[in-house]
Amino acid sequence: MKVFTVSQINRIIKDIIDNEVLLEDVTVSGELSSFSITRGIAYFTIKDADNLLSCVQFGAKQNYNVGDMIECRGNIKYYPKGGKLSLNVYEIKFSGQGELYKQFLELKDKLDKEGLFDKENKIPLPRFINSIGVVTSSTGAVLQDIKNVTSRRNPNLDIYVYDAQVQGNYAVQQLIEGITYFDNYSDVDVVIVARGGGSIEDLSPFNSEELARVAFICNKPLISAVGHETDFSILDFVADLRAPTPSAAAELVTYDIQELKSYINNLNYTISSNVENVYNELNNKLKTTTLNIENQINDIVNDNKLSVVNYYNQIKSLTENIYQTSTHAVDKMINILDKLSPLRILKSGYSYVLNSDNKPITDENTKVGDVVDIITENVKYNAKIIQKEKFNVREKH
Repeated sequence: MKVFTVSQINRIIKDIIDNEVLLEDVTVSGELSSFSITRGIAYFTIKDADNLLSCVQFGAKQNYNVGDMIECRGNIKYYPKGGKLSLNVYEIKFSGQGELYKQFLELKDKLDKEGLFDKENKIPLPRFINSIGVVTSSTGAVLQDIKNVTSRRNPNLDIYVYDAQVQGNYAVQQLIEGITYFDNYSDVDVVIVARGGGSIEDLSPFNSEELARVAFICNKPLISAVGHETDFSILDFVADLRAPTPSAAAELVTYDIQELKSYINNLNYTISSNVENVYNELNNKLKTTTLNIENQINDIVNDNKLSVVNYYNQIKSLTENIYQTSTHAVDKMINILDKLSPLRILKSGYSYVLNSDNKPITDENTKVGDVVDIITENVKYNAKIIQKEKFNVREKH
């Protein structure tokens, strides 16, 4: 048995296709599954119910939408280097919309009318996100892209992954299970549903009505990061936020820790600077106010100094007059009191008599035989009443 190299087999295939007249100048009808233009070269895929065909058009000038039905005229070519067969197209005719795209538009219109796309139903992202739940294939490049972005911007962000198929028969159910799981997982702040780009067939799980309704009732912010920027799915419209790519979704949920540090440092500096400025301003105002008050006090003192001296002299003179008047009055009162003093009377030869109860004697409290005290200026005499005689003092004198 002869053994061929890859190059030999590819060369044989190329020769067969190049020499097959049936594959020259053919027109193929199909539905656009993907379409992109780079530097004037259009790369696209057309399909029918069962198969796909890759196409390329050089010098492309017109853009077409996924889901368009087109007729492509060209030659079938085989490229040995990539082992890829494609239709080299030199003419395209638009012939309507494909069935799959019509179904997409019908479902989109239905859910829109039910309010699943309304802005008031969107849940805003938290200001600071500490953890995210990612529903995607754990083996795909999408997850690695998300991890690369988040680790660069904020290595402290926690990432939880629910491994789900993103295309194929089980994709819809696993995507639903992933969203439901994170919706009930308290440690997750935001849910991201992600996959890379692909044809409309590849993205069909994300156009599922069942998936759309589960995403709508999710109580946590849900970001759709499906395909490339030009790819749209039903999930994009239901989600609280659509990211053009999975990497962009990672950017949206991850605050840059370096930017945050810089912001905090700037805020710190601004606050310190403002506090210092306010302090200096208030200190200057205090110094100015203090100086003004001192000047006003000095002015008041200087303006009223003469008045104060006059008031002082008046008060002093009045005080001296009051003192002299009071002294004279006191001296006069002393003289009066001195004249009325019992001691002065006693000096004049008078005395006073007290009974045994030490009370001045009267007709009523004194009788013959009582012992009394006779008090003069310097001497007290003890005497006994031997006789009691009434007389009129005025008549005696």
